[in-house]
Amino acid sequence: MNKAVEIWQDNVLTMARYEMTEAEKNILYMVVAKVRKDDPPTTMYQVSVREMAEVTGQGELKFETYRQATRKLITRVFETTLPNGDLLQAGFIASALYRKGTGTIQIELSQMVRPFYVDLNTRFTKIQLVAAISLNSTYAKRVYELLCMYKNMKDKTFRRNLVDLKTMLWVIDTKTGKDSYSNWTRFEKAVLDVAAKEINGHTDITFNYQPIYGDRPGRGRKPVVEVEFEVFYQAKPEPVQTSTLHERLIKQFRLRPDQADVVLSNHSVEVITRQLYDVQVKVADGKVKNVGSYTAKVFGLETKGKEK
Repeated sequence: MNKAVEIWQDNVLTMARYEMTEAEKNILYMVVAKVRKDDPPTTMYQVSVREMAEVTGQGELKFETYRQATRKLITRVFETTLPNGDLLQAGFIASALYRKGTGTIQIELSQMVRPFYVDLNTRFTKIQLVAAISLNSTYAKRVYELLCMYKNMKDKTFRRNLVDLKTMLWVIDTKTGKDSYSNWTRFEKAVLDVAAKEINGHTDITFNYQPIYGDRPGRGRKPVVEVEFEVFYQAKPEPVQTSTLHERLIKQFRLRPDQADVVLSNHSVEVITRQLYDVQVKVADGKVKNVGSYTAKVFGLETKGKEK
């Protein structure tokens, strides 16, 4: 995969209302990253199982995990209001073909959805593939997409109506009207705080948020009616020189030179950097004692002899 690949996603999809698991979202990210404007409408987009495992850092997923995810993707329906006011209901993918013995899945996008990903006009969101996929929470992925709409704007502070935000995140089920987190404190803790923990410090974006209270007659706590977000965007830094990363793997993470060579040849810079960050966090928390042995294990290396 091109290490600098990014997804260009139309804001119509960013603001759409739909339910989706982490596995489904990751598969769709992998497909969308491959879509090009000149592709024929019948193009089948290939998702590599090995590539997915590398980007997610979760190891190779079981066949059944993918099968369930693509099956759900075929039946998922999203709903959104188009710029001209029309209401669109559509599915994300039309079919999924598992090529026996190849480790690849061929995905056919829904014809009503595909144009949103290739129409690069003023209404788009640019999402970094590795950052988006590496977020574990489905809520974090959706919040990240929303924040990306504002990262290149002069005014990076915006508000969202609480009901609209919950509906976009599928906290409110549009079919039944059920609100999974009707209490603000629970919504804040289970959705917004989780998203902030995953997004801040792990992607090109950090953000703050605060509740906006409405009026309420008489005494009692005022209801939260909006959420105000403030986005801070740091442009993607220059690519890390592999020589510098090789040195870090040896000196800081205690790998042998030959092990560092294997890591650099088998993984992208983005994946290595993200994995090393996670190792550092665990070391700082006291969860890892032998950094060399643990780092080798993270990258699937066999250790020989005593680690430094």
